[in-house]
Amino acid sequence: MTRSNLHITLSNGEEIVCVADSSSAPEQGYIVEEIFSQLLALSNSKRELSLIKKHCTMDERRANASYRYYINLITKTVTMFEENFNYRTERFRKGKDLTARYTSYLEILNVQDHEK
Repeated sequence: MTRSNLHITLSNGEEIVCVADSSSAPEQGYIVEEIFSQLLALSNSKRELSLIKKHCTMDERRANASYRYYINLITKTVTMFEENFNYRTERFRKGKDLTARYTSYLEILNVQDHEK
């Protein structure tokens, strides 16, 4: 199971932090297909928050998270990074930009949709 710390800007501008505790690598499909695609299709902050609460642990970050996602529901953008935690200083640090992995998975989904 891969965990991710999510930094989300809702469509009303409110910023929240939460943890996706299951299958959060884009290639595993779950986080992209069940959470991100649905979130990006919404334009109602109450519905966005309801969906997030269903799939994430609110107001937390995990030291053992593999990834950090920034999801902006105003601009409809998602960026992905490695998540690093320094146990000595107890600080999170954004690592290498991995957004290409997310966009590659989206391209695969788009090709599959066009083949149907």
